[in-house]
Amino acid sequence: MALPFTITGKVIHGASLGNTYNSPTANIIPEEDVSTLAHGVYFSRIRIGDRTYPAITNLGIRPTVSSDGEVNAETYIYGMSRNIYDMDVSIVLLEFSRPEKKFSSQNELFATVKEDIRAGADFHGIS
Repeated sequence: MALPFTITGKVIHGASLGNTYNSPTANIIPEEDVSTLAHGVYFSRIRIGDRTYPAITNLGIRPTVSSDGEVNAETYIYGMSRNIYDMDVSIVLLEFSRPEKKFSSQNELFATVKEDIRAGADFHGIS
């Protein structure tokens, strides 16, 4: 499928690992068929109510932290800190950044997430 591509869904409770590493994310199970999209990190934006925020999104099965095989969209939102559980959101995948991979540890995963957050800030022009 071509980008941009929009994913919609309701924000669900995840494992809260992002909170542990000071990188909270919004998790949704996509309503759309995403089977032809590459699993990995995308520069994105997310619409919550009447506001749109810059974001980065991992689309995939989260092989380092999950074994259920369910495709999830996990989005880090720049400049937003309110509780959005159970809210309907739209995520627009703008550009593919890197493929999803299984890391040897959660520390290695979150070191890479920090790099992804910096790359996303550059993409969105956030200082």
